[in-house]
Amino acid sequence: MRAMPPRLLSAVVLLALASAAGAAGGHPPNIVIVSGTDVMLPASQVEDTEIRKTLSAAGFGLIGFYSEGLDAYRFRSAEYEQELAAFWERKYREVRPDIVFALSESALRFVMAHRDQIWPGAPVVFTSVGPDFFRGAKPPEWVTGIYEGTDAVGTARLIEALQPGVRRIIVVAGVAPADQTAMPAVVEPIRALKRFEVEFRTDVPVEGFARAFGSLPSDTVLLATTMFRDADGRMAAPREVAPLLSSASSVPVYAIFSTVLGEGILGGALFDFDVEGKAAGEMGVRILKGESPSAIPVQSKAPSLVAVDARQLRRFRIPERRVPPGTEIRFRRPTFWEQYWKQAIAVGLALVLETALIAALLIERRQRRRAEEETRQGRRELAHAGRLTAVGELTASISHEINQPLGAILTNAEAAEMLLDGEGSIDEVRRILADIRRDDLRASEVVRRVRSLAGKREVESEPIDPNAQVHTVARLLEYEAKRQGAVLEKDLAVDLPPVRGDEVSFQQVLINLALNGIEAMADTPAGRRRLRIQTRSAGDRVEVCVSDRGHGIAEGDRGKLFQSFFTTKAHGVGLGLSICRSIVEAHGGRIRGENDPDGGATFSFTLPVYAERSRADARRAGGGPRA
Repeated sequence: MRAMPPRLLSAVVLLALASAAGAAGGHPPNIVIVSGTDVMLPASQVEDTEIRKTLSAAGFGLIGFYSEGLDAYRFRSAEYEQELAAFWERKYREVRPDIVFALSESALRFVMAHRDQIWPGAPVVFTSVGPDFFRGAKPPEWVTGIYEGTDAVGTARLIEALQPGVRRIIVVAGVAPADQTAMPAVVEPIRALKRFEVEFRTDVPVEGFARAFGSLPSDTVLLATTMFRDADGRMAAPREVAPLLSSASSVPVYAIFSTVLGEGILGGALFDFDVEGKAAGEMGVRILKGESPSAIPVQSKAPSLVAVDARQLRRFRIPERRVPPGTEIRFRRPTFWEQYWKQAIAVGLALVLETALIAALLIERRQRRRAEEETRQGRRELAHAGRLTAVGELTASISHEINQPLGAILTNAEAAEMLLDGEGSIDEVRRILADIRRDDLRASEVVRRVRSLAGKREVESEPIDPNAQVHTVARLLEYEAKRQGAVLEKDLAVDLPPVRGDEVSFQQVLINLALNGIEAMADTPAGRRRLRIQTRSAGDRVEVCVSDRGHGIAEGDRGKLFQSFFTTKAHGVGLGLSICRSIVEAHGGRIRGENDPDGGATFSFTLPVYAERSRADARRAGGGPRA
């Protein structure tokens, strides 16, 4: 297929554009919006904006908008009107509007009077015009629009719901013609309710608001209409007057127009300029699409906006529960829950989870402490059982040690009797009694050591002398070693520092290791059965070693020596070394077992040096504390 020549393509594009323009009325639409007041007045701005938005969204392309203001509330003379009409005639000589919007009665009156002169043939859409403007006659066929209808009764019903105790309504207005025109449409419907006493005030200037309305009783409210000119003749605008009236009044102020909501007004059934402007724009869309204004019925009025200001409810302490259903609450400060409910739920869940976690940790901590206490109690029970076992194994040795002093006591007693019968020397009797006392103390000490070893008691942590404990254990083991044919040797370091521990626990570990060593040498020739107990300093610790000449530790048993219930004895229960390890580790030490190069095995344990002694030694070595 051959390409289209450039000139032909341009012609087609121009034809398409012309067709599109023809579909839209032959040219891009032009819209003139005439306000009867100052174009910067809030009501004019709101309606102008809504008309523009509605038409622009209808798909007519780029629309030419022209906004004009009569400012008729401040300038009302025939000469001014004629000169303005002549000026606009010259201004719009080259512009033919598709629609003229007239906002307010003064604007519609002007447009109807000068339409043929300024905008000949243009359809007209009006807003904010009273229902009696045409005096019962039908509007011209080129005119349609929306009648203004204030809902004074709706505002009175809202007052009754919010403030049931109100008996009087003071209607506040200005003295401009537009102010006076709106007054009957507000006062008469409220009076017809026969519920309120209605009073209207147009004689109060802005500066007199505080004096006139600053101390009203609680059964009274104010109803603001319009005040384009106050009693002193000063020009104003309703939105400027509203905050001044509200701040000066001791009672709530209600209104009938939406443009003052948010300016200190509590609320009302408000004439909504947004809705009216949008409705007028929709009528304009229908006209641009080809409908005749006469085919579009004039609307009676736009729906009222029933709304209240939450800030004013708080100011006058009116409960929000009194607000009737369907009423819009504006400027409401959201509660913490409404604003942060997601975060609040998240934080709440986090707190619940954290609380549950803390509770679980506390329960676990309590259970762990209970388990630790039970473990400690079990360890004490096992240690006690181990000591009883050791005492049982040392029965022969203990009996021998007790029999010796008892036999000596008996011999000395018999000698004393013989001396007394033969009238011996009193000095000899004294020496015999001294021997008896010494042997008695020796027997008592043996019993004390046995009772201490076998007794059930709490473990105490105190400084103990390792060498002294070795001597005590050696005396207990001396006879057992002889009975087994073993020689007990001691190799004790000089000036050994004390260690922190418990005497009985220390003795129990040492006795268990020594008895195991003696038993391990059962098959060793009699001349080689030697058990050696050695002490030595190892830095901040003291090491105690028990060496034997037995069969040593089997290679496969090294890792299981200190496990509970592991034993190589025929009739053992496997708790001795396990108890020793528990006792040593509870004192902050370590225990190990290893084979000697010359045969046999050495079991050694270390305990930390007593702290106070260590600090004292450090001070002596360093020359005392530093300044």
